[in-house]
Amino acid sequence: MNTSRRLRVDMLMNTNTIERVRDGIAEIGLIVALFMAYEVTRGIAAGKEAVAFGHAREVMHVEQKLGLFHEIGLQTWFMTEPRLIHFLNFIYAYTHLATVIAFAIWVYLFHSDRYPMIRNTFLLILGTGLTIYILFPLAPPRFFPYTGFVDTLKLYSGVNYDQQSVSMLYNPFAAMPSLHVGFALFSGIGLIQVGRRLVYWIVGIVYPILMALSVVGTANHYILDVIAGAFITITAFVIMPRLTAFVSAKVNRDRQFEPRRTVSI
Repeated sequence: MNTSRRLRVDMLMNTNTIERVRDGIAEIGLIVALFMAYEVTRGIAAGKEAVAFGHAREVMHVEQKLGLFHEIGLQTWFMTEPRLIHFLNFIYAYTHLATVIAFAIWVYLFHSDRYPMIRNTFLLILGTGLTIYILFPLAPPRFFPYTGFVDTLKLYSGVNYDQQSVSMLYNPFAAMPSLHVGFALFSGIGLIQVGRRLVYWIVGIVYPILMALSVVGTANHYILDVIAGAFITITAFVIMPRLTAFVSAKVNRDRQFEPRRTVSI
């Protein structure tokens, strides 16, 4: 009996493990697919070049009025130290997708009870960002070299997002909001909420700051883009728990008032 019971327990554990791995692959696949949908939005930008450049001039004008137009000064200061600009190029180009995926895997494997809320918050941030990209195409600063902006990825790292083989795979006018900053802050806040250790607090604070510096330092986003990306992420973390609680309460109320089925014999 003991042996038979152990076999059943082992089989159940193996089945649960297989299901968990399968569900995990599906969840991560969903995150990656949606992330790539965010990246691959070239069709949205078609025919909107004039509008995007007009919006860019408006954003720069608003920043000047608000005293926020410091991108050129910051970039000039960063470029005095080549190692720093190489570091910011690396943060911008190579940690964006990897960090979100690594964070999602960590939450799913070690804090699975928190995963649904984290995933739904991510989806809200992504959906909001994509909607704004459609409604407000915006040319990034690097498209304005005559004003003093420098495309540091192209100049220092040989990464040219505007070459034909690459430009077909991304939307060049997806500057507002900065989802690079939004997703970095998403990972940072989530890491702090879920991990609650000092090291998680440090990483959760430092990484979004580095990403904010990198998007400005590489001339891929304006300061207003950074503010918008951070605002959307913070708002999503505030709204999603309340939205989830509201939906759960409504479902529970509907179940309570659902008429019971009677079976006649």
